[in-house]
Amino acid sequence: MLVDALQFVKPSRDRFEEWHDAGITAIHATVAIWEDSTETMREVGRWHRLLADHADLLREGRHADDIRGAEEEGRTAVILGFQNSSPFEDDLDLVGAFHQAGVRIAQLTYNTQNSAGAGCWEGEDAGLSRTYGINLIREMNNVGMVVDISHCNERTSLEAIEASERPVAVTHANPRAFVGEDVELALRNKSDTVLKKAAESGGVVGLSMYPRIAPDGVRCSVDRFCDMVAYTAELIGVEHVGLGSDYYAGQGDEELHWWRQGRWSRKPMVPISGPVEFPAWYAAGRGYALVRERLRERGFTAAEVARIAGGNWVDLFDDGFTPAAQH
Repeated sequence: MLVDALQFVKPSRDRFEEWHDAGITAIHATVAIWEDSTETMREVGRWHRLLADHADLLREGRHADDIRGAEEEGRTAVILGFQNSSPFEDDLDLVGAFHQAGVRIAQLTYNTQNSAGAGCWEGEDAGLSRTYGINLIREMNNVGMVVDISHCNERTSLEAIEASERPVAVTHANPRAFVGEDVELALRNKSDTVLKKAAESGGVVGLSMYPRIAPDGVRCSVDRFCDMVAYTAELIGVEHVGLGSDYYAGQGDEELHWWRQGRWSRKPMVPISGPVEFPAWYAAGRGYALVRERLRERGFTAAEVARIAGGNWVDLFDDGFTPAAQH
């Protein structure tokens, strides 16, 4: 089983075939970053159509059992998620509505401040909103939607972990202490404190080879990536480590600028270089086989590698996607 806990590729038959060729059992696919509820529902509807049109390769991932079923069938389960809470438009009733539509994961913030809390580009004086932010987490816990803190700042991350009655996810980020401050988006990575607290909550951390947050940046090798896996497993326990590439193949410059600045900025608040290529060894996900091989060579057991490759995410989703009334 292989679970990639975050991709934002431009959906197409070519991408779905890449997932199949890489043996990816489940993908958490982004359907919104800055969009409002109507725009997001259009994207959810488009994904429903894609799932039907490419049913030989895909199936919807509403439950952990859908991932297990995808593994048996040789298909990829697609889990719909948000990289921001903007689609909820500060309306708690929309949380349940989107859950009914199939959305199972949502980040509280992208990079900036919103009604829920502060993103990683903000200072540490702002954290989780004591009104909307806390109640949003409660509603997500209630309906069965996993709280994702990948782009939150330190304070919001810690306060969200404390507020959530269920395990939180870091679907795509790396340990800042290991990676260092020299990579382009060092602010995106998580402190050891956040990683430990997330693990204590029962959560999982998806490690990424995205060059702007990966060790050695664009020069990140598979061995260096595995060094990071080993570091994180030692820090928080192998049962809390997973994968989350943040791969975005097929997206153009216009989309990249949209992600960086949203609706209300003339330019990105944090300057970022142009598009970067993922390391050649990643090979659109086929490199995950190499990661597993190198981890075994380092002394990880087959069971531990299976956990990192996807088992830990499935365990979290088993509970996290289930409404509280059925919990």
